[in-house]
Amino acid sequence: MKHTHKHFFAACAAAVSMAFAAMPVYAEETAPQGYVTIAVEKFTTGEGYILEPVAVPFFAGDTGAELTERALGAEQINEGAGMGTYIASIADPEGGTGTVPEVIRNAVAAAGGTLEMQRLTPGWLASYDYASTGGWMYLLNNEVPTFGIGDYIPQDGDVLRWSFSIYAYGADLGIDTSYMAEWGGAAAITPAANRDALTGLLAGAKDSQDTGVQAAYAAALAVVSDVTAEQVRLDEAAAALQAVLDAAPAGTTVTETVTTGEASGETTVTSAGEATAPAPATGAHGGWLVLTGTGLLALAVVCARKRHA
Repeated sequence: MKHTHKHFFAACAAAVSMAFAAMPVYAEETAPQGYVTIAVEKFTTGEGYILEPVAVPFFAGDTGAELTERALGAEQINEGAGMGTYIASIADPEGGTGTVPEVIRNAVAAAGGTLEMQRLTPGWLASYDYASTGGWMYLLNNEVPTFGIGDYIPQDGDVLRWSFSIYAYGADLGIDTSYMAEWGGAAAITPAANRDALTGLLAGAKDSQDTGVQAAYAAALAVVSDVTAEQVRLDEAAAALQAVLDAAPAGTTVTETVTTGEASGETTVTSAGEATAPAPATGAHGGWLVLTGTGLLALAVVCARKRHA
């Protein structure tokens, strides 16, 4: 793989972006309307999380693009450019040292491909890393949306998981992509397990100071990051973590920094996962290009055609 592939992909995104109008969104509320659990997973690289699950507040007018930027920081997305119609790269300065799970290595080899273990851009996990079908995708409440991240309107309790796929545009995430076999899709090679319940519990337990919760949290991380984990293992890990949380005394609160639009503030998170945060400055807004799920798929197909030519 060469850097020219990334340049072509960026050109594709730019061409598609010009077809859509920038839509300003506004956050006028002084209190969050709810919270969405967000996680950034690189399980397919054998390295766990870039961002462990966290509850992120949303405000009136927010979209999934703003929530993602709030959770990660604009400088950590698309090589520092912030959100757009899709994510091409996420900062991962200490990444690239894991071992790709055997099930993925075998599938790539069986398809006649070769894994590229070197990151195209040091310090970032990006499109075309590891394989020609490598890239970021998102799951919303354990479903692959039919719309772009800029069209997602948050609902309290949602779980938004950004996941890096190496093989067949999500087949290594338990998603059947054989309908696009012409462009490198394939049947799922890992269990189609629902990680949302465990992801939500991890968000609530991550900052607990209780030693029992910390131990259960570490055990749950090992399970949730295993791409071969069946639903029963995930459910057992969730039950174990929930039991420890129920038995633990009220934990000491900790403080994290959350960026909200142009303003920054402190978010207080308890061991129960509750959080409060200041709203963005009144009238703060950002422009997002809206790309539907169909448009995203078309972009992937066009760029895949060029990549395989």
